[in-house]
Amino acid sequence: MNIPSLNVSILRLSLIAAACLFPREAVSVSKGGYIFVILHQQHPRHSAASQQLADDIAHQSKQLSLECHIYKMEEEWPNIASWTYYPIIERIYQLHGGNDSWTVIVEEWSQVKLEILQQVLMKYKSSEPLFLGNAVHDATETIIHHFDLVDEKEPFLFPDSRSGLVLSSALIESLAKKWSDKSLRPKVDFTIDAQYEFARFIESDGVVLSHHDCFCLEDRPDCAVVFSPDQLCDAVFATDDIHFAVKTCSQFHRERLPVLKETWLKQASNYALYSDVNDPSIGTVSLGIPNTERGHCAKTMAIIQHAVKITSMLWLAIVDDDTLLSVPRLKSLLSCYNPQDLIAIGERYGFHALGPYGYDYITGGGGMILSRALVENLAEPGVCDCPTNDTPDDMFLGVCLKRLSVPVIHSETFHQGRPVDYPAQLLSPELPVSFHKFWMVNPLEVYEEWLEDSHVSRHHEEL
Repeated sequence: MNIPSLNVSILRLSLIAAACLFPREAVSVSKGGYIFVILHQQHPRHSAASQQLADDIAHQSKQLSLECHIYKMEEEWPNIASWTYYPIIERIYQLHGGNDSWTVIVEEWSQVKLEILQQVLMKYKSSEPLFLGNAVHDATETIIHHFDLVDEKEPFLFPDSRSGLVLSSALIESLAKKWSDKSLRPKVDFTIDAQYEFARFIESDGVVLSHHDCFCLEDRPDCAVVFSPDQLCDAVFATDDIHFAVKTCSQFHRERLPVLKETWLKQASNYALYSDVNDPSIGTVSLGIPNTERGHCAKTMAIIQHAVKITSMLWLAIVDDDTLLSVPRLKSLLSCYNPQDLIAIGERYGFHALGPYGYDYITGGGGMILSRALVENLAEPGVCDCPTNDTPDDMFLGVCLKRLSVPVIHSETFHQGRPVDYPAQLLSPELPVSFHKFWMVNPLEVYEEWLEDSHVSRHHEEL
């Protein structure tokens, strides 16, 4: 089996920390120094954006005569789940522990205005434990955050990481020492919402997030870090090139499938309703896999085996029968990627992500998007054979991706939960691609408000 290798620049292990105004081999940062950590996906397009941001920060620091180090995490330390933030703490403390500095964590689609950031941080002392960012909070208990209780009077604040977050050197040191004691680490198997869970870890160290308006989603003159979503790409392909595979079962044929047909399936010209039974009256087809109460690994792999035979398919979108999505927005997103590359896109979760046997995976409810090349590899005999029919399909697919050395490309536009499960700010300015679950919501109203373009644009103007 021939598996195309990932871009060499993504896998190289050499040090790429860019040191400004002092030699690369120097690791100390004097008083007032800055350590920038850029998080990005393991893909050439995202790596290029990360490099552009690094170059811009280095240019600004030279103009302002500021000392800095710039780390692109996925290139310098790949495959360590840096997206969970904990490895960042370890490595920054190893390199810069004891120095008086600020660690600024940004994503590849950020814009940094270093002079404004310097003016903001001059008002604080990095020798004191400090956690700065754009604060958001839950309005109600949600499964995404383990049903943590919400205090309406004093809600727990966590950062919208898209607009950056800052940690003082004192906090870095304290967190690194806490993390080094395995008995004090969070005792959870799954990483679901990294920014929230990291803020909870910091809270356990006695520090809470301080909100500052300089961390922005939309540009203003006083912004120090601005989230600048990636622009749409030029590649054009037909809706027919995406095969939408809806996983369903006879129990939900009458309850859920009419909702899909009334909403997004109207725009999906190439789809199939994969069930445990053939039902011509509603259009379901069976691949001979009996239904299971949970897991559905055998059904998903049967879909992959079937879809690879569709010669016109460039992308495979596997979704649940209670998933709502926007076909046009998914097309826009996929136009930025080559279906002949090994690509897996969706909302990333982690299972023991920081351990030697852990892995990332695409949570199935938000939709699992696989490129033609990846489907062909997964369909090869022995590559991804389910242990049991009811093995969790999304998690086992993550195991298979790790075997193939295929990283998950995370997109904030896919959602395992309902709109009510997220702070409203996190659902803008990027338009969502998907939501999951019909529980205690009207799915027709959710689609109309959040995923149907004529209504979403108005809704976001009102936020």
